[in-house]
Amino acid sequence: MSRENQIAEEAAGWIDRLNQPAFDAAAGPNFDAWMAASPRHREVFADLQALWQSDALVEALGQAKLAPITAHAPPEPDLRIRRRWATAPRLAAAACAMLLAIVLLLPMLSTSTYRSGEGKARSVVLADGSRVDLSSDTELRVRILPWERTATLVRGEAFFDVHHEGVRAFRVTSGTTSVRVLGTAFNVDRQSPTRTAVSVYRGAVEVGVDGAANLVVRKGDGARVVDGHVVAQPRIAEGAPDWKSGWFEASDIPLGVLIGKVQRYSARPILLQDRGLQALPISGRFHIADTDRALQAVQAAYHVDVAYGPKTISIRPGARAEDH
Repeated sequence: MSRENQIAEEAAGWIDRLNQPAFDAAAGPNFDAWMAASPRHREVFADLQALWQSDALVEALGQAKLAPITAHAPPEPDLRIRRRWATAPRLAAAACAMLLAIVLLLPMLSTSTYRSGEGKARSVVLADGSRVDLSSDTELRVRILPWERTATLVRGEAFFDVHHEGVRAFRVTSGTTSVRVLGTAFNVDRQSPTRTAVSVYRGAVEVGVDGAANLVVRKGDGARVVDGHVVAQPRIAEGAPDWKSGWFEASDIPLGVLIGKVQRYSARPILLQDRGLQALPISGRFHIADTDRALQAVQAAYHVDVAYGPKTISIRPGARAEDH
């Protein structure tokens, strides 16, 4: 069972207990401790609590009531009372189980995947009216649910112009990085499994790692998340993301990250033949949409050798690479 499903089951269990005719006061501290243990506990509990009286659940329970039953003589008054109290927990448990099923199954049925090819950008309009522009060789998975809106950047880079809603938040994840929208237009660049860059062009976002909110980033600023650490990047966002014009502004980033961005536009694999080159710090402005031009700039500035083979492009340390 995934951790997310486990949290959903635990939250549903607490909702079931809280809706029983009598709640054991001794369990109160345990509930408080569970809620305080993680921001994700509180989010899932709030989502399930909101869904408890939703149309989907009420309609499902209404259908259950329409099931045929066998007629019996009316019970004595005290028996009716006992039966009502005995049935309430079962109804609550049934409702809770149905609620949990909706929460666990609906996301699987409501996920849309969007992809762009090498060297080709793509624009999509989501079901909630939000617009997403995908950079080259990008994959994005989106779920628009009655209680939340989420997107997972599997690879690549995407610019989000999120339709503002007062109830449903919009959250983007990239690896362990989480970006919660506070009403905005922003860019998310998944540069590696442990490295994500965020730039804000309108409004503000909240950037965190593993569900914990660490930093609020406002218009014109950005954040870099590397190996679980969030670092502010002030005054880096102006106008529109550079990738829309085929460029990338590098500021002390590893060569491996730059090559990964160039790779999105190259039909041939680009191979770094020396592990030390992966971490070589790079700064400058590179035309990543033009593979040859970008690699020539790297070769000239950082003294590496670029060899073009029939199927691959190889990059090796040059004669003076050790001086950098």
